[in-house]
Amino acid sequence: MLKQTRLSSFLLLILLFAGCSNTRYLKSDESLYTGAKVIVRSDLPAKKRSLKNELEKIAYPKPNTAFLGIRYKLWFYNLGNNGKPTRIRRWIKAKAMQAPVLASQVHPDKTATVLRSRLYSRGYLHAQVSSIVTLRKGKTSVTYTADLGTPFFLGKVRFPSGSDTLSLRVRKTEKESLLKEGMQYDLGVLKNERIRIDGILKDSGFYYFNPDYLLFKADTSNLNRKVNLSLAIKQDIPDKAAEAYHIGKIFFSIRSKLLSDSLTHTSDTVLVSGCYYQDKDSTFRPEPILNSVFLKSGNLYSQKDHRLTISRLVGMGVFSYVGIKFKEPDSQKAGILDVYIDLTPMPGKSVTAELEAVTKSDNYTGPELTVSYKNRNLWRGAELLAVNANGSFETQLTGGSKKYSSYEVGSSVQLFIPHFMTPFPIKHVSGLYVPKTKVDLGISLLQRVNYFSMDVIHTSFGYQWRESLQKDHSLDLFSVNFAKLLSTTPAFNTLLIENPFLKKSFQEQFIIGSDYTFTYNSQLGAPHANQFYFSANLNPAGNAIFGIQSLMSSRSATDANPYLIGGYPYAQYTRITTDTRYFHTFNSKHKIATRLIVAAGIPYGNSNTMPYIKQFFSGGPNSLRAFPARSVGPGSYVIPANQAGSTFLDQSGDIKLEGNLEYRFQIIGLLKGAAFLDAGNVWLAKKNPEIPGGEFNIDTFESQLAVGTGIGLRADLSFFILRFDLGIPLRRPNLPESDRWVGNRINFEDPNWRSNNLVLNIAIGYPF
Repeated sequence: MLKQTRLSSFLLLILLFAGCSNTRYLKSDESLYTGAKVIVRSDLPAKKRSLKNELEKIAYPKPNTAFLGIRYKLWFYNLGNNGKPTRIRRWIKAKAMQAPVLASQVHPDKTATVLRSRLYSRGYLHAQVSSIVTLRKGKTSVTYTADLGTPFFLGKVRFPSGSDTLSLRVRKTEKESLLKEGMQYDLGVLKNERIRIDGILKDSGFYYFNPDYLLFKADTSNLNRKVNLSLAIKQDIPDKAAEAYHIGKIFFSIRSKLLSDSLTHTSDTVLVSGCYYQDKDSTFRPEPILNSVFLKSGNLYSQKDHRLTISRLVGMGVFSYVGIKFKEPDSQKAGILDVYIDLTPMPGKSVTAELEAVTKSDNYTGPELTVSYKNRNLWRGAELLAVNANGSFETQLTGGSKKYSSYEVGSSVQLFIPHFMTPFPIKHVSGLYVPKTKVDLGISLLQRVNYFSMDVIHTSFGYQWRESLQKDHSLDLFSVNFAKLLSTTPAFNTLLIENPFLKKSFQEQFIIGSDYTFTYNSQLGAPHANQFYFSANLNPAGNAIFGIQSLMSSRSATDANPYLIGGYPYAQYTRITTDTRYFHTFNSKHKIATRLIVAAGIPYGNSNTMPYIKQFFSGGPNSLRAFPARSVGPGSYVIPANQAGSTFLDQSGDIKLEGNLEYRFQIIGLLKGAAFLDAGNVWLAKKNPEIPGGEFNIDTFESQLAVGTGIGLRADLSFFILRFDLGIPLRRPNLPESDRWVGNRINFEDPNWRSNNLVLNIAIGYPF
């Protein structure tokens, strides 16, 4: 205890020294600028916090970067700039240091003007901003006080009253206007209103229009603090900007090299479905390409159709370049735009080989070789054929034992067709992205040394489509898995005898069902302080076959005598998994990440246990990081002493509940840090006397949650992130209920405690 106190005191002294030493190198007439504080005075409390944060973000200059009050980059600057210029000091100077921000660089009056301008744009037209400079012990700070006054609100909003085509079209957009009488005046909303109107005009043929051609005239003479707005079209805009254009001829050119003059088309152009199509090498059938073109001859130009065409052509995944240009024809006929679409195909066939060092969540590590062949244009319709062959060797480097290894070889064939293949026409929910039909077939041979060898066959047929940038769907109409044990060792047979539940999980059986996944990811849009990710998977299996056999069979299925297909039983269950994540970004260097997993698989009918490959696990680098992979649960179950030494016995369950909280921050350059808290467990859906304490109970599950904490270090190398997480358990559910909290037993100086409690996870990428 005394040693720990001394260590804490020593660290505290270092931190204090780092903080105090930042000013010792300044000249006598210099002062370190430590930042700005904004005080907002208003009768509207709800607005104070948001305005305070907004104003503090734009206050200039920014002080030196600090973490927990320590300006570590400035400290490194002083370290690297003083003393002999060694290689280490030069590295520190280049990567980690930051020159002091001095009080002489601060101009409070100019900053106050900037703040006042921002308040004006938010509707506080009579706002006042004052500043007070504070100097103390060689450090200077500035306090800005913003007196908002009463905000101005919108009064009448008038749209153009002219009778010309452009004014009439602008006036038609009035009902959907963002500007509503009575709302607070906000310059940002006015800008968005111009962009909104411009988008509608662009979809109505006004190809040359620009939002800068719209002008708002504000009248603030109203005594009731009302701003009356008049929207006008500038008088000096080009004639073309006021004219609606129609699509004329459409020219297609597919060639291996992009020519300097992309508008040149030769005599080998043919007319297909109203488009002038040129593909000298006959690389593609015209129909699949033309189906992705939404610009039609005779229609008004539409920016939406323009973007949609580009998105669909790019989304086909077979073109390295997609270019669309518009040109007015040489004829005297006005209001016409000819369309020139130039496409450069990717290489149709490719072979790649990848050698990787793989670390998995079950602590198995080793090399993996994958050889892939791709044909991106199988039947000249942008169909993608991918054939993969892989082989890997893995061994356990950490965990209860290091003597276990496994080999795996396999191959798969995948076919993606760029449209829905259905017996009846189906309308895609969004034309922006290319829908795909997918066919998958794979086989693999897995040999876990000292235990078994297994053959796994998989096939599926389904669809993939993107509803929007943030919403994805994947549906397997049917999926078939079959796993067969080819050979077993006496040691593995003994495990199966001692653990009938494990034996049932490894039963040779078919898994025949469907699979649907919906994913929403707001991170795929414009950056926001608050972002969400949600994924839900529904996987029912065996229900249709069971229903048919139940009607046709004279007997009922039992656990001892289930229904069979080809002499083998099949699994029947419903499995639901949800993964919800929330991210809050404070700034570019500080972020909170959270995740909640709720999942359940319920066997019934032809099964009384979930197949092993469909069960849930807890613990490991992407789960509970304070516990070895797959070592938590189910429930409060304790592995018998005669089986505790086997790393093969992954602890699995039918129900999973897991939550993660992580604070992420930047340290220096490429190095980032994290502090995390994880909690969760897995449980059985049904009581099993062979696994006491493993079943889920609404009254006891909370006390069975494993809890762990720790710190992490990440090296962000852009193309991948190397992650190190050191976890410490705080609650162990496999201990007696009164002894489960173990946080008060932390003792870093005890080697036995360290070996039994510190868990180092090395992985690629973020945990979630």
